[in-house]
Amino acid sequence: MNDNSQKSPEAPDPLDALLRESEAHLPDDGFTARVLTSLPPRRRFDSFRLAAFAAAWVAGVVILLRHTPAVGTAVTSFLQHALHGEVTPLLALAPVVMVIGMLVWALASWALEEWV
Repeated sequence: MNDNSQKSPEAPDPLDALLRESEAHLPDDGFTARVLTSLPPRRRFDSFRLAAFAAAWVAGVVILLRHTPAVGTAVTSFLQHALHGEVTPLLALAPVVMVIGMLVWALASWALEEWV
């Protein structure tokens, strides 16, 4: 490990001292104001988006709970195939898992966009 990174608090840091002595405001000739005025307005809170996101999650949980025995049987069957080294039945599940993952990702990114 680098011994220089663990300086004692008593030793003054020359860069810190230089920054503290410098002028607090740097003139930018209105650059910051121009950038801030050119930014698009922030989105307002969208209650429909939140309701759609919550409804989708509730629907997913209800569907999963309704089909729990079928899901359990399918997972057990796939695990048995995997333990015996049979890859072909597992490959049939890959597109389903990918589509579910993409849907969850898309729904989450849509629902979690920045709000004001």
